[in-house]
Amino acid sequence: MATSTGAEGEGGEGYFASISDLMVGVLFVFLLMLTVFALNFRDAEEEQMIERARYEEALRRAELAETEAQQQAEHARQAQAEALRQSAEAARQRAQNEELRHLLTEAVAQLERDLENRQNQRNRLLLSLEKSLQDQGVRVSLDPGSGILRLSGDLLFETGQAVYRAEAQQTIVTLADVLSGLLPCYAVGGRADGCPPDSMPILETMLVEGHTDRQPYRNLAPSQSQARNDRLSTDRALAVFQTLRQTQPVLEGLRNSDGLPLLGVSGYGERRPLPEAQAATEEDYRRNRRIDLRFVLSARTSEELQRLRDRIRGLLGTVP
Repeated sequence: MATSTGAEGEGGEGYFASISDLMVGVLFVFLLMLTVFALNFRDAEEEQMIERARYEEALRRAELAETEAQQQAEHARQAQAEALRQSAEAARQRAQNEELRHLLTEAVAQLERDLENRQNQRNRLLLSLEKSLQDQGVRVSLDPGSGILRLSGDLLFETGQAVYRAEAQQTIVTLADVLSGLLPCYAVGGRADGCPPDSMPILETMLVEGHTDRQPYRNLAPSQSQARNDRLSTDRALAVFQTLRQTQPVLEGLRNSDGLPLLGVSGYGERRPLPEAQAATEEDYRRNRRIDLRFVLSARTSEELQRLRDRIRGLLGTVP
């Protein structure tokens, strides 16, 4: 029995040893599985972190793309708004330029009408003066393009003198009478009876101009000869100027549109010979010895032209 009990003891120990080994094996397997699970979990966690990082990067890029798209859309909207603004500004400029072109065209046309009207009125004045003087026996000639009524100096003065010939005084008196009846129609400060209905102040001045020939004085240097002719032409012009004013004081009261005296005087000596009388002949010398009445047109603009000028200045933004 003792032997049997010993055998059973060995067998029991062997049984517990097998169970222990089995448990160790199971624990090892469990640890191994736990290790594998831990490794797999770590790999999965790393993969998840990588995926999360990718997701966050993708999200960031999407947000950047959305922001950029919004910026591009804003830029496109601003560009469109700027394009519309520029288009509207261009349309406004075109309309303004068209209006300015129209106003300038109208202003040029008005200026041409004003100039033509003034020239026509001056020509009418010259023709009326010529006819009235010729009817009274005073011989004159006209230069309508320059606005000049011309009297021969030889009919008025002795050679080299500024004193009237015997019959010349009456000629200038007649001239003064005719001027006093017509000139107030075209100046400020007087209104003659029978003025044309459309007459208006068109004159800047009426100059009494003296001219001599270019023959030199004997025993004088050329400069001295020219100076004497300057003086002679001025003295002759002054003589006519004073006779006109003394004969018809109304002429002294005439003014231009700026309120300045209408009558003036000048002497040119030999400096302004007639274009058609340039030869050194007695005939051309005679023609250049003359008294000219020069009717200078006023540069003052009409009311219509002033209105157009103001509109143009307003359009250009230059109105003070």
